[in-house]
Amino acid sequence: MTENKELVLLEDISAIIAGSHEVEKTLDRITELITSRMGVDVCTIYAHEGDELILKATRGLRPEAVGQVSMSIEEGLTGATFRSGSPLNVQDADEHPEFKFFPGIGEDALGSYLGIPLIHRGKTIGVLSVQTKIHRTFSPDEVRMMVAAAGQLSGIIEAVIHTSDKQPGGALRRDSFLRGTPASGGCGRGQLLVMTDEMDLDALGECPCESMEEALEHFEDALVKAEEEVKAIHDHVSSALGKEEGAIFHAHLMMLRDEHLREKTRTLIKNGAGPVAAVVRVAHEYIDAFLAIEDPYLRERASDVRDIAHRIVSHLRPEGGDSETNFDAPVIVVAVDLTPSQASQIIQPNLKGVVLLKGGVNSHTSILCRSAGIPAIAGAGGEADETLTGSEGIIDGNTGILYIDPSPHIVEEYSRLEDDLRELDEELRAHLDEEVKTLDNEPVKLQGNAALLSDVPRIVEFGAAGIGLYRTEFPFLIRTDLPDEDTQYEIYSRAVKGMGGLPTTFRTLDIGGDKPLPYMPITHEENPQLGWRSIRISFSMEELFRVQVRALLRASEHGPIRIMFPMVTDPGELKKARQIVLEERGTTGIPDSREIPIGAMMEVPSAVVLIDQLAKHADFFSIGSNDLAQYVLAVDRGNAIIGHLYDTMHPAVMRTINTVAEASKASGTQLGICGELSGKPLGVAALIALGLRDFSATPSALMKIRRLLQCVDSKELAALKPAILSAGSPEEVRNIVREALKKGEVPEMLWR
Repeated sequence: MTENKELVLLEDISAIIAGSHEVEKTLDRITELITSRMGVDVCTIYAHEGDELILKATRGLRPEAVGQVSMSIEEGLTGATFRSGSPLNVQDADEHPEFKFFPGIGEDALGSYLGIPLIHRGKTIGVLSVQTKIHRTFSPDEVRMMVAAAGQLSGIIEAVIHTSDKQPGGALRRDSFLRGTPASGGCGRGQLLVMTDEMDLDALGECPCESMEEALEHFEDALVKAEEEVKAIHDHVSSALGKEEGAIFHAHLMMLRDEHLREKTRTLIKNGAGPVAAVVRVAHEYIDAFLAIEDPYLRERASDVRDIAHRIVSHLRPEGGDSETNFDAPVIVVAVDLTPSQASQIIQPNLKGVVLLKGGVNSHTSILCRSAGIPAIAGAGGEADETLTGSEGIIDGNTGILYIDPSPHIVEEYSRLEDDLRELDEELRAHLDEEVKTLDNEPVKLQGNAALLSDVPRIVEFGAAGIGLYRTEFPFLIRTDLPDEDTQYEIYSRAVKGMGGLPTTFRTLDIGGDKPLPYMPITHEENPQLGWRSIRISFSMEELFRVQVRALLRASEHGPIRIMFPMVTDPGELKKARQIVLEERGTTGIPDSREIPIGAMMEVPSAVVLIDQLAKHADFFSIGSNDLAQYVLAVDRGNAIIGHLYDTMHPAVMRTINTVAEASKASGTQLGICGELSGKPLGVAALIALGLRDFSATPSALMKIRRLLQCVDSKELAALKPAILSAGSPEEVRNIVREALKKGEVPEMLWR
């Protein structure tokens, strides 16, 4: 097997799914393709429904067995594959102790078996298997090929299976679901509203002018009106969502005031171009420049330029200005893309979701949706079909799926989920006043992660003990120029004041890699996740680093703060960063009596190896489980082909975290965790087992984690530690923890 064959198989599977029209034929074609490419005699797809595995498709077994053959997850080689969550490669299938024979389906003469679990978002949803008549062991290349195929299939097969449920004749409309990238979590239900206005600048009519002077006058007048509108939007968004979100439109103001942009437009008008044509031509120059950049964040800025140009042109036309959009009933908006201005207009109580066919998760629209708590999906593909307007829809921003005219089964499932979440919310709020400690009275610190000032009130509302991670890069990312010391000081001060005396832990700039600054030229890197990013940029641009440190130190006058540094790899880096803080502390006049702890993120394997040396220079450590898992597993979590290999509950990650926990305890260094693992109930339970007692989670996860901690016995969980550390797969780790929670007093919604 070659890498090329593997990629061709993945591409062909994608092509089959993209052309899906009927569920049964789609699954049948996939099994046919795999059978042919793998050179096997049988391929099957089983789906987990209820307590059984149901045969959904086969090539090589009797077709009439589809839908008729089922087994318990405790039965057969397929059940064993499902339970283990790992590939099962068997040379002599009929001699294996887990083998179960199903008479009459055509597997009498089969010899070898290879089963691959279908895992979607950490949950096993079925099994993909192949078999041969000859007795042989499948090669590592064959196993890898099947794992890659299963990784690509898992999420899509889940959607195909669910959407197909009980539809007449198994018909699957091409548009019965759309799948994109999750951009903002949550679920919503409403009528679809397809917005086809993509702000096509080339389709805008010209403004009639009798002279060049009149054209220039119209242009200057349009600039003034556009600026007034953007100011109004800036003030509205700043008030409704937060000052940092409002900064998106401050960036628009800066573009509008860009004298270079204005003068280029004036020159074109003076040379005979109409004002609309001049604005559009200059806008296209900027748009093309942004689109030519490989970085996804900077490419998204093309949408901002289009937004500004459209706003100027709208005031060059007779009707002028924005038209209001009001929703009288729950809606899910589907659009090719939305500019930030359009997004700010549609964010209202009846907006239940946003689906962007082209937009990305880094777009300002996606950012606004996350801030407003609106479920959103980006990059769903296809074209805006106006005939879908009025259709019923369910959006799942957690999985990136939009169900169109969903089956009764899907509606029932999501209605049940809404009821469960509502009941859970009521139960969680009922326990907010209770102390955060386990059933055996073990105290646990629970803090919140913040990226925006709007996160701070929610962290306080949910009873957190402080901010365990304040991501300072967001104000840098949404501006077109570098925020100065006073601007940073104001943001940090508002966060500290908002916490009312509770500590705030600020992480210094974690930029580069997948988070470049739009105004900072970064040379193309083959692997930016291993390149010029985080503390490395701070050291390379030391004055930028010192400005941020001074702003943070000044903010300490309003309440307790801690400062930690990202991607520290060795003691020398931590000593250098600490020395810079000490030097700037002297320049800002911070009294010696004011304690400002200094810490390091534990997210690089070298830091784990050298933790005993780092502990000599750190007041605390904080585990960044996202990057730690990425580096320990050597998986770029943004790579679609291998992304399924990324799992923060992988046994290797568990062992690494355990190493950090034991070393921190030995050195007496305070240890917390602030990655996404600390916002997942199963993850937190596993971390309690490993000895961690300090967690920082996103605001949306705080109540769940708070209640989980109140329902578990730390000693009982600690007994799971040997099993967790000896587990062979992420699914095995989850099963160990899940079974323990099932037996306890933990609400089902917290471990399901």
